[in-house]
Amino acid sequence: MTRIRLVLPLLLAVAALHGAVTLRPDYAGLTIPPNIAPLNFDVQGAPASATVTLANGTLAHDFPVHVRIPADFWRALLQAPAYTITVRDGDATLLCATNTVAKQAIDPVLAYRLIPPSYENYQRMGLWWRDLTTFAEHPLFTNLQTSNTQCVNCHSFRNGNPDALLFHLRAENPGTLIYTGKDDPGRKRNFKVGPFFASGVYPAWHPSGDFAAFSVNDTMQVFYYANRDKIEVLDTRSDMLLYDLRDDSVIPVETNPLLFDCFPAWSPDGKTLYSTAAEPGFPSIPDDKEERSRQAIQGYTNLCYNLIARDFDPARRTFSKPRVVLNVADSHRSVTLPRVSPDGRWLVFSLGPQGVFHVWHKASDLWILDLQKRTFRPLDELNSPDAESYHAFSSNGAWMVFSSRRDDGAYTRPYIAHFDPASGRFGKPFILPQKDPAHHDRRILSYNVPEFAKAPPSRTPRDLRRLANQSARDATLARDATLARDATLARDAAPPHDAH
Repeated sequence: MTRIRLVLPLLLAVAALHGAVTLRPDYAGLTIPPNIAPLNFDVQGAPASATVTLANGTLAHDFPVHVRIPADFWRALLQAPAYTITVRDGDATLLCATNTVAKQAIDPVLAYRLIPPSYENYQRMGLWWRDLTTFAEHPLFTNLQTSNTQCVNCHSFRNGNPDALLFHLRAENPGTLIYTGKDDPGRKRNFKVGPFFASGVYPAWHPSGDFAAFSVNDTMQVFYYANRDKIEVLDTRSDMLLYDLRDDSVIPVETNPLLFDCFPAWSPDGKTLYSTAAEPGFPSIPDDKEERSRQAIQGYTNLCYNLIARDFDPARRTFSKPRVVLNVADSHRSVTLPRVSPDGRWLVFSLGPQGVFHVWHKASDLWILDLQKRTFRPLDELNSPDAESYHAFSSNGAWMVFSSRRDDGAYTRPYIAHFDPASGRFGKPFILPQKDPAHHDRRILSYNVPEFAKAPPSRTPRDLRRLANQSARDATLARDATLARDATLARDAAPPHDAH
């Protein structure tokens, strides 16, 4: 009887231990690209004597609980449509999971900005790119290459082409660096001309490559003293411009100065410009920066942005009157970061309590809008209790990357998920794989604005440094800017029509 009493608690303890066996990162039950780097992981909650087996039906390999997968075995493993992960301790199976290997490859390059909390330090930041088929990470441009360690901001590739690149430099010697292709020596431009109170910041390439839309923003930071969120980034005013790369000119997109317009995104056919817009409720926007800041702080919780769209006529360089695609401001919520799938059917956006800088909002979630059926839903398969933001589709539309703070609530890290364009559903997301699974725990930097590219960039950091250290040249206010604005006003009088 004594023996039974001793054995029973031991069995219960072992059962409890087995029930807690997990993979870190959580690389179980996924759909993964056939060209992704090895998904290395550690097994937690299992005894050191446990064995991990990876098998695809034709080959298998046993590992200790710290799984580091050889590249050759990994490539062979991905030849099958699926593989299993089995954790055993003797005859006991502690965990068994299956990962499906998709037929669609992922774009081989992911670019991002590595940045500490900007309110603490922006003296060391830069743009980096990662080879998703390996663990190799390379600098594209860091602010240590400039003479005054500027803020490096908001990179964008045209249609995934790494040689058609633009990004912005702030602070001293500011400007937007623009390359249209591999043989382009590049240009550095200042868009603070004519009616624009600042240079363009948040960009969107037109699919043709002839144009780029930028929002023009005057932002500020304020800090909470008693809130689950740390910081609020406020837009004190914003506008939208169109840059024509063919004649180096800029044109105003909107005629209403009381419409806060931000984060442009083109439809794949280039006929529609989406963005987020809010009406601040002020009778006018004061010229005095301190007064603008005071108004922004007083009314920041009421500044909620809707999803809007404008038709675009590239021949005339004009836009239709903006129409509301999704009204969430009436329910005191706010849309930001619209991104359209390559097939033009789906639009993914971030939804939060107010404003457009949802990366700082723990309540921020990703949502998806069906542009054909005009229905939308939260992406529960991707969201977490913490902030989800900055997202981008791969060039084939089969994958999406997004930033999440689900791991520690402090730093954004890139997660990847498979996308089915027929159903609008995503698979289980997984964190960017690293050679050492603990790498993300040790890197106290945020991955900001992740963007896919179809190939490694051909330009070196030295190439970009030469252009960055030049002075920016003013873009030209288009001669037909007034005509374009008048044409836009005339088009505003016409009945709006739906476009995807």
